[in-house]
Amino acid sequence: MTSLPRCDKNMTEQDDPPTGGFAKLSIQDEDGNDRGIFFHGQNLDINFNAILKPRNVTMTETIPDMSIYRQLLPELASSLKTFQNSGSKFKVLKTVLPSSATPQDPRPIPAKPEEQGTLFILDSSVNPPSIAHRTLAQKVLEKSSLEHHPARRRLLLLFAVMNADKAPSPASFEHRLTMMTIFARDLLDSVSSSMNHIAMPVDIGVTTQPFYTDKSAAIETEGREWYPEGPKHIHLIGFDTLTRFFGAKYYREKFDPPFSALDPYFDHGHKLRVTLRPGDVAGEYGRVEKQKAFHENLANGGMEAEGGKREWAKQVELVEPVGDEGVSSTKIRKAANAEDWKEVRRLCTPGVAEWVKTEGFYKEDSRGAKMA
Repeated sequence: MTSLPRCDKNMTEQDDPPTGGFAKLSIQDEDGNDRGIFFHGQNLDINFNAILKPRNVTMTETIPDMSIYRQLLPELASSLKTFQNSGSKFKVLKTVLPSSATPQDPRPIPAKPEEQGTLFILDSSVNPPSIAHRTLAQKVLEKSSLEHHPARRRLLLLFAVMNADKAPSPASFEHRLTMMTIFARDLLDSVSSSMNHIAMPVDIGVTTQPFYTDKSAAIETEGREWYPEGPKHIHLIGFDTLTRFFGAKYYREKFDPPFSALDPYFDHGHKLRVTLRPGDVAGEYGRVEKQKAFHENLANGGMEAEGGKREWAKQVELVEPVGDEGVSSTKIRKAANAEDWKEVRRLCTPGVAEWVKTEGFYKEDSRGAKMA
């Protein structure tokens, strides 16, 4: 059932930088999916009658209103502290809707037993999020990609407060969650005018679990309030993460054979959607063909000695690389430390770049070490 069309117009003016001003004409269904048009920019003056007539419209990337997120920062800090003291393993803190410029408190979703749905999960240390993260998410929002998944779909941006490979920095977590929320707004804005994408609600979640298998288990057991149908999980990852997912060293201490740790993940029907890295002969992961060979090794039984199963390869989808060569959070931190804001804007989404600049996260370590 679709609600009546809703038209809101809210204008603000900022000289430098443009930080708000949005106009939207949207139709929102009961799951929060946007079925209309969302315009976002500076000094917009739109004749909505003219929108209905054929004309050329040029969309440009714009910066969200940063004041919204400065007000959100202490709220996220409080919510995070409550979560860390609760003993819970997973929680949704905020939801970003296609049709609203302001992040919303998560609301329980009525169960539809007949619709299991799909939960796309983008899990990252977001220090800071980059255009490479945006590409992972944008690709899955393409209509051609979504045709193969149930209609009830959501995207979860997930942050682990304890990462298996990285030392925790508790003081920075609320800032990272804020950047995740800004990134969600940037992502939805980037596809709002595209006829080839479908926007969907984006949840901002936290977990205490370091491993993908345990994260999915935590979402299944403690996420019923937000995902009552028990949707299938599709983790959106890069090839580097795939090698860690199938890194036996992470599981040997508790599992024998080590990859038996992955049985529950694949038995539940969860999947991995892996975007390959652009080919680099001198790089750590090699050419695209070499990366594909890693997947073929799984399919051909090359991991059976450690408990890997050939059939798991059917639940690992490979996506051809896109032009985000050399994008890394480390490079962004180094550029920010050098106050090379042109480079930061090139590597980050618009709102995240502005937040990094105005908040001064990365000014103390010239090596680009993690300072936030």
